Amino acid sequence: MGLYTKKKNFLSFKNIFFIVLIGLIIFFYFFLRSNDEYSHINKLNQIPINETNQSIAVEDLEKFIENFISENPKLILDTVRNYQTKQSQIIKNETANQNLKLINQLKLFKNNMFFGFNETDKIIYEFVDYNCGYCQKFHDVLVKLIDKKNDIRIEILQLPILSESSVELAKIVIASSFSGDFNKVHNYLYSKDRRYDIAEIFADLFLMDVDIKIIKKNMNSPNVISILNKHKELSVLFKLNGTPAIIIGKQVIPGYIELPKLIEILSEEFPNNS
Repeated sequence: MGLYTKKKNFLSFKNIFFIVLIGLIIFFYFFLRSNDEYSHINKLNQIPINETNQSIAVEDLEKFIENFISENPKLILDTVRNYQTKQSQIIKNETANQNLKLINQLKLFKNNMFFGFNETDKIIYEFVDYNCGYCQKFHDVLVKLIDKKNDIRIEILQLPILSESSVELAKIVIASSFSGDFNKVHNYLYSKDRRYDIAEIFADLFLMDVDIKIIKKNMNSPNVISILNKHKELSVLFKLNGTPAIIIGKQVIPGYIELPKLIEILSEEFPNNS
């Protein structure tokens, strides 16, 4: 199955709480120092202020902040939540804009590893690892989708992250695209008959009339390595750390999805062509 890692979220509730708390301390400190009309606050919170220089002792400021937080817990929580929501939306928008630029680059990237309909704007990009169980499961979903809709193109990009064997299989598949055998090799590697020893895989492909001589010759060529590195570079730019990773329209979907959800996303992203 695919490998996923969860990155530490800097915008955690605890971190944001301390950011807001520090902000409140700084705000009230300078407010009390600079505002001549602070007497009502002083009276309410019983904070002694030196009228000569309008300064406030650190311990008194701490007491004031403590009282303010005790008396206004909802305000503090609402402030933290609002800040977290705004920051999350900012990050979401920035990510969406960055992804859109990358997706436009992806459309210009020539890729001979695809199945489905050739001439179409309705493209599903899938980053795969041939040792990923969820990739195999999603391949079955894509086959069912192609049976239902004949205007979809599935472009395959390599993200071999599970083992050294994954890297070897990725190179075999890329090399097979040069000899016109991509579909045979790709479908075999996701079939129930697929074997896991590389020598046995080549034996099976030979029996399927795949030109394994050409594949063996090309799989470690500079051209194949260049394509593999390009796919890796794209996965890093999209911040992908697991497979399958699916790109449809403007959406980047990290992980396996069922056929109904896939059709729903296609309808959202390509409403005029559904």
